[in-house]
Amino acid sequence: MSKIKILNWILKGVIFLTALGIAFTLYLYFAIQNSQFVDYSKLIPVYSRYMVVVKGILFLSSMICLQASVNYFIKYNFFNSKSVKHLKYSGILLLIYSLTGIVFIIIKSERSTILEHLNNNIDYITTLIIAIGIFVVGDIIKSGVTIKQENELTI
Repeated sequence: MSKIKILNWILKGVIFLTALGIAFTLYLYFAIQNSQFVDYSKLIPVYSRYMVVVKGILFLSSMICLQASVNYFIKYNFFNSKSVKHLKYSGILLLIYSLTGIVFIIIKSERSTILEHLNNNIDYITTLIIAIGIFVVGDIIKSGVTIKQENELTI
């Protein structure tokens, strides 16, 4: 149980740092946009500004759901339906985050080979694999919830 508590604190730290990063990014965008010395449109393309914030919010939401699931592990033991629900949401959000990142990099890089695309997207591919792993863990816990309910009904 102490490992789960450590994971809970790590996720809280990741959530805090991600929220801080999103806030700092928004601050920089507004500071540069209001600057008289910098042509903002040439510095950062329009689509890039919004994609960074959207991806940050997707990642933040995924970590919040994952942390909520870990919280339910701590409070109600491992096999509970609330954890399964939050794991599912976390997996979906992380999947959308990774696919958005992959598509964004493919659109951004015009003429790249498959190896360059793979190299540029390796962190998003890793996140995609983690999202699938979260789905698998959610299914395992869901099966455990079902077995636990059947076991409680058995005399």
